[in-house]
Amino acid sequence: MAGHRRRRKGAWRLLTASGVAAAIAALVVSAAPAATSKTIVITDAREDVGPLDLRRVSLQRASDGRLRAALSFTQKLTPKALLAGLGPPGSACIRIWTRADADPRATRPDRLACVTARSDEEFRGGVYDATGAGLPERMAGASVKITASRTTIVLRFTQSSIGRPQRFRFAAEATRPGCQRATCIDVAR
Repeated sequence: MAGHRRRRKGAWRLLTASGVAAAIAALVVSAAPAATSKTIVITDAREDVGPLDLRRVSLQRASDGRLRAALSFTQKLTPKALLAGLGPPGSACIRIWTRADADPRATRPDRLACVTARSDEEFRGGVYDATGAGLPERMAGASVKITASRTTIVLRFTQSSIGRPQRFRFAAEATRPGCQRATCIDVAR
């Protein structure tokens, strides 16, 4: 199959210094040339939470050295769809565990790379430190673009914003606006 991709349903994705993410680890050396890494893909075939239903998530190191996450949804998405009349806004995030001994099933992520809405017409991206007991703290910005189909959001953020770990685990989540229950969160892992 052209463009071989690793797909394992129900397993957490692990980026390591060898194999898939060798290029990511090479960035620690400032003289290393930028090169893209292989794309890690997570699929979520279930339709379970409405317009913010994740269908596919991919993560790779882009040629500019930043991490590039593409979050695809089953329906078209606009910034306005993430705004809530009451309660918290909707969001789509990459959950990132940077500690080598982290257990994603038992611990919260160290970092979150998220997209929310700044207004009816504009998305807002950011990277957040989620290690504290309170709400996550914004550490860095992230660029956000939506594809022409309006079903995929591309989030780009620097490796330094997550601490440049040699390897990390990730999953994705999308949360419906205005809802604070776990049933409003679609998780792709």
